[in-house]
Amino acid sequence: MFDAHYGPGATLDALPTREEDCRVPPNEAPALDQVLGELHLTGDSTEHALRTLRSFFQREFSYRTWQSRDRLTSTNFTPLGQFLLHSRSGHCEYFATASVLLLRRLGIPARYAVGYAVHENAGRKYIVRQRDAHAWCLVWKHTKGIWQDFDTTPAAWIQAEQTRASSLQWLSDLWSAIRFEIAKLRWGQTHLRQYLLWALGPILALLLGQILLRSRRLRRGGKRKEILAPTAWPGLDSEFYQLERKLVARGLARRPSEPLSTWLQRARSEPSLVEISSALPQLLRLHYRYRFDPHGLSRTDREALRLEANTCLALVEKATPS
Repeated sequence: MFDAHYGPGATLDALPTREEDCRVPPNEAPALDQVLGELHLTGDSTEHALRTLRSFFQREFSYRTWQSRDRLTSTNFTPLGQFLLHSRSGHCEYFATASVLLLRRLGIPARYAVGYAVHENAGRKYIVRQRDAHAWCLVWKHTKGIWQDFDTTPAAWIQAEQTRASSLQWLSDLWSAIRFEIAKLRWGQTHLRQYLLWALGPILALLLGQILLRSRRLRRGGKRKEILAPTAWPGLDSEFYQLERKLVARGLARRPSEPLSTWLQRARSEPSLVEISSALPQLLRLHYRYRFDPHGLSRTDREALRLEANTCLALVEKATPS
């Protein structure tokens, strides 16, 4: 458990020294000089050198985590020389090392830095994974007296590393989060009282529910007759039922298991009901909506159902059975 502080201003790094921060291994000098010659960099300013090197690496190089066993074109070539002059593809350590030594070869103090690239946020926090480990260059800004980050690794390295993530990463994240919370609890870095209050909330809610349930059961015990009374289902007061009973009384009874729509279609073929034949389908739709639609009928549609059913009922009473 630790606190990480960051912000603008000077760092705690020591001031540069020529013996340490400008030293270049002799066996790396030929490849470094060849690159600097191609870029026409000699004694230019620090800002110009940084812009040129950044453009060079972004334009000519690519990020790759796997290095094939390429044969060195010469016994004098080091792995770094092979990277700079031939393969021009590698991971962040190659880019950081090459940047440091190229700047040192120009007489600009530079250092090799390692750490993590923090880029994945989770709410108000950040997630730092092992694959976020990174290397970059620190260059001395003599005008400001500070070490400045200088990263020449192509920005696509983050996406390339993300493609290597497991499909079960969410499970690993969950386990890591649980371990992290346990660690905070162990070392007193959490709000234990708040967690206890959260835990008491469901318990109190459960007790309150039990009390309310018991009270309801007591009230039901004194109203047994009301419990046994039939439930008033929506739509039982539909005027369509009066019309149905009237048609059944005229001999148009429904067959066993016959749907209401099929029975009504059969009733429409009755010659004596020709006056209401066209109104029956719409009347049935209103009746179905009144009975089964969770939203029920609007006031206008409810009135239409009542009027249409009463009209049909009046016509049926006047009609003479065939």
